[in-house]
Amino acid sequence: MRRCDNLIFRPSGLVRLLLPAMLAVSGTLTLAGCGTEPGPPSVKLGSTVVNGVHEPNGIAAFLGLPFAEPPVGERRWARPVPWQSDGQSIDASNFAPACMQTDSGVEWYRGMMARVGIDPNLMVAPEYSEDCLYLNVWTNLEAEEPLPVMIFIHGGSNKGGWSYEPNYHGEKLTQQGMVVVSVAYRLGIFGWLNHPEMAIKNPALHDLAASLAWVHEHIAAFGGDPERITVVGESAGADNAIHLAISPLSQGRVRGLIQQSGGWSFDEGPDTPAAEAHALAFQRALLGDSGSLAAMREISASELLDAAGAVYSNFYFDPVEDPESLPNTLPMLSESGSLPTIDTIIGTNFNEALMYIPSGYTPFEYFGGRLSEALVERIFDDFPTELPVLEQMDRVGTGIGFLCPSLALASALDGAGARVWVYRFDRVRPGFEPIGAYHGAELPYMFDQHDDWLPITEVDRRITKEMVAHWSAFVRRGDPTSESAPLWPQWRAGDSLMIRYGDTTTHGAHPDLAFCEGLRSHYLPEATR
Repeated sequence: MRRCDNLIFRPSGLVRLLLPAMLAVSGTLTLAGCGTEPGPPSVKLGSTVVNGVHEPNGIAAFLGLPFAEPPVGERRWARPVPWQSDGQSIDASNFAPACMQTDSGVEWYRGMMARVGIDPNLMVAPEYSEDCLYLNVWTNLEAEEPLPVMIFIHGGSNKGGWSYEPNYHGEKLTQQGMVVVSVAYRLGIFGWLNHPEMAIKNPALHDLAASLAWVHEHIAAFGGDPERITVVGESAGADNAIHLAISPLSQGRVRGLIQQSGGWSFDEGPDTPAAEAHALAFQRALLGDSGSLAAMREISASELLDAAGAVYSNFYFDPVEDPESLPNTLPMLSESGSLPTIDTIIGTNFNEALMYIPSGYTPFEYFGGRLSEALVERIFDDFPTELPVLEQMDRVGTGIGFLCPSLALASALDGAGARVWVYRFDRVRPGFEPIGAYHGAELPYMFDQHDDWLPITEVDRRITKEMVAHWSAFVRRGDPTSESAPLWPQWRAGDSLMIRYGDTTTHGAHPDLAFCEGLRSHYLPEATR
């Protein structure tokens, strides 16, 4: 955009020029000048002026805003230090680097694309850095009233992904009457190392709490309502979203919750001893028996990533039990009847596991590292012999990791007094039969951000309108009911009503309840069911 010399500040929604004295009390500013050409959108945070960009649809975007100091050097594996206004202006016209990681997130996209005949090179990796604690804000600065806020937490197995993947841009959702914020958090061994010498546990959960605190403090300057914050997450982001909601670090700031393809932590509590044992093994791999946390802080990020690949190859990064950040896990809260009464949407996709099953694998090969051979045999004996083995494996993988714990969590939250709505996403795009309604398939629909390489039909456009209407209504009011979308009945443990997005969108009793009851009876202790 052309730079202007005769710039003036103007309050959003007004046409008269501000007097200089009014600048000190203005929280929302836009730049105008050079005749009728609009300048970039601008807001003031304390003594700091933040300059963003306008999206093609007119929405203001503020990209790469720091919410904490760079977690490098002595701050590696330490508590995030909140950002403070220093009077320096911020250029918020470009995204910040993604958090340090391998190319696992990019390879996820490329693998999915290759499976359906799309050129995987169309997916390009972002820049990576340890200096990555930034967030992005999309807002309508012309709104006449404070807008509800949606915070989105990306997935990626807690070791990959970034806050501005192509499907996560928020300018279209913002048009539905909300402020959209996407946040970053430290990944892999940078965010989830739990070493005995560390002053805190779960650094990444602290990062998310710091981003939530930043939003609560500053979002009013962007036209948002800090008392109406809904946290949305997909996959690992969904797991992190609910742990943030139940963490004392959130200070009760989460009003609504949307869980997309998460749930496993309801059946599998964190393993703190295993996390600490892996941290010490990681230290030994890097430094031998004389190593220390301080010495590991001196090692380059690339060396840490290389060593982590071997030590953590069969370990899933997740929050661990901790008096400060996670004193009570989901299973503990459920058993004590203390789950939060937060309005919640919970859902999964029909083929969550399909794209992850290696070609030619048997059930024993795919599940052998997690379930005993006898247990695998009992589970698969329940399936009709005419159902192809690959479909059986997909159903079991989807059920154990996502579907069944999500339904159990929905019923537990309902029993605790929360309002809950459940969905299942069944839509398979033309040509995507090899991966079905895959893990992450719903994201382009709920953000209304379909990549150019994704095939789109009228069915996909209809589902997009429905999901955008439901998600937006929930963010605005805590209830997905919308006059412009199909009925979505509330989930009750007694009748288990849900909505199903597919070639047609229907509602009714969830068809997988009996399947999940049988599956969980195999792999869970009786007291946990």
